[in-house]
Amino acid sequence: MSAAVRLQQRVLRAATRLPAPVLRAIAGGDVVVAGEQLDPPLAAALRVASRVGPRLETMDVARARRVAETAMTGFDADLVVMARIFEETAPGPGGDLPVRVYVPRTATGGLVVYFHGGGGVIGSIDGHDRFCRVYAHQSGCAVASVGYRLGPEHPHPAAVDDAVAAWPWALLRAHRWGADPARAVVAGDSFGGYLATWVELATRDRAHDGRLRSGAMPRPRAQVLVYPLVDWTYAQPSFERYGAGFLLTAALMRWFRDHYLTPGAWQAASPLHLAELGAAVPTLLVAAGFDPLRDEGAAYAARLRAGGTAVDHRVHTSLVHGFLTMTGACDAARAAVADLARATAELARPA
Repeated sequence: MSAAVRLQQRVLRAATRLPAPVLRAIAGGDVVVAGEQLDPPLAAALRVASRVGPRLETMDVARARRVAETAMTGFDADLVVMARIFEETAPGPGGDLPVRVYVPRTATGGLVVYFHGGGGVIGSIDGHDRFCRVYAHQSGCAVASVGYRLGPEHPHPAAVDDAVAAWPWALLRAHRWGADPARAVVAGDSFGGYLATWVELATRDRAHDGRLRSGAMPRPRAQVLVYPLVDWTYAQPSFERYGAGFLLTAALMRWFRDHYLTPGAWQAASPLHLAELGAAVPTLLVAAGFDPLRDEGAAYAARLRAGGTAVDHRVHTSLVHGFLTMTGACDAARAAVADLARATAELARPA
């Protein structure tokens, strides 16, 4: 970690520990939208970060990827030591896929196959390393964090194909990691949540283009979708309501879409717009209040319920998109991740 990043980390963490009146002053007052208040320490930290932070949508892809790896370091958790970490390679349809498996000291035999976020363009298993350690430790599950191909070099559906290929491979390897494949959960955040939805759909004989196919894979015990991207049309009201000032912006989402999809593919590539969604495995859908993707998550939860799925939809109203990697500097994010871990442990419990 560079000296500049370490300084940013100290400044951001210090900003969240200031007295309430000082936090409000830094944030320019209480931040309230539609009757809900942004977490005051987070509001102050984001205000500080916005003055020196990068605007990824103004960059070329290569630079955006480099910057994104360290942009939020000041918010991330401290390093949690694992019992074991496996650096694995899964065979993918376009080449080998990196997989990092976190086996916690608290291991109870569950397994989470996890896909990181990043809009299909940025992000990596390294960028989610600290979160995955926390998630594994607090849930007691082994967490297999799967890398996948990114756009624009590998446009849709390359990432979906990689995720679908990684799922049965992980189940076959589960015992090596001390996990029970019958207690495996598929999970992801943001674009990773998008991939998790397609993995779950694939286990129901549905390909990523919505057509049915033969050769079903073992179904997950549950799916865990954290502020998932499920609507590439960006037509939901929250996209504009929270589209500026809350870390993930509408401009950045359009930048992701432009680098991942062709215009004619927006609706067909959106799980929310599948003509027949049907019944999924039990679903935990976790949302942030101040998030452009909030309403599409709610709409997806409603469609799943209508199809007969048991859905646990939890909204952390004071947080922003990306809070999984903010637990080092935000008490509300830390509490939300702890809640996520407890819920995941319950979903992956022995039958």
